[in-house]
Amino acid sequence: MKYYTAVLKKSGKQFVALCLELGVVGSGNTRPKAMQSLRDAIVSYLDYAAEAGLPETRPIAINELHEFLFYDKRAKLMKSRNGQMQLTTLSYA
Repeated sequence: MKYYTAVLKKSGKQFVALCLELGVVGSGNTRPKAMQSLRDAIVSYLDYAAEAGLPETRPIAINELHEFLFYDKRAKLMKSRNGQMQLTTLSYA
C-alpha cells in the first residue's frame, strides 16, 4: 500500500485537497467529498502515468504549495510607478 500526503483547505464554500507527491487536487462541498475527489484524482493520475510511461511521483514545488496555502481571491493588483501591473498584496489565511 502506498501512502500520500494530502493538504486540505477551505476555499470559499468548497474544500480543496492537494496531494503533495503527485500535484493533483480534488474538491467538494464537504471535507469527505474533497478527500474522495482527491482519491479519485490520484487513481486517475497513477493509471495515466503507467500508460504513458510517466514517473509515479511528481512532487509540487514549494512556491506552488505556498500559492495553494495562502493565495486568496482578495489579492489586489495595483499599478506600479512605471505603469506595469504588479501584485502588491496577498491575503493570508
